Amino acid sequence: MPRNRDLPALACGVMLAVLAAGCQASAPAVRKPSTDIDPCAERLHDACGRLLLYCSVNGGLPETLDQLNRVDLGALPTLVCPVSEKPYVYRREGLSVPGRAGLLVLYDAEPVHTGMRWGILVEPGAAGGPLTGRVLLLPESAVFPAGK
Repeated sequence: MPRNRDLPALACGVMLAVLAAGCQASAPAVRKPSTDIDPCAERLHDACGRLLLYCSVNGGLPETLDQLNRVDLGALPTLVCPVSEKPYVYRREGLSVPGRAGLLVLYDAEPVHTGMRWGILVEPGAAGGPLTGRVLLLPESAVFPAGK
């Protein structure tokens, strides 16, 4: 049985595990998921966990990504795409993605992943549950349809 002084650390660990489970990765049906590890997707997974934790503690997404550094999880990874070397785009209000539930809140500045962009899609949990997040690889046409 854990001692009373160990309970806060145990509770924090359980909360982080639950939040990390909410960050799922999936690829669009038009592209077979790759078994290669993508450093861009890994950075966005880290950011996704931070966004979900921030939202859980503060009741909403941050106004700016700088606020994620206030979450006591160590240094925030550089939020720059390792391929384009451009900062990720953050939109607190999110972008709708046709055919997907939720909103795209953080994504690549350019479609440099074989014409696609990695991004984080967030949506409210079922029955008023906590926000969930997913790291997705989206075709350019899904993020920015022609003419927009």
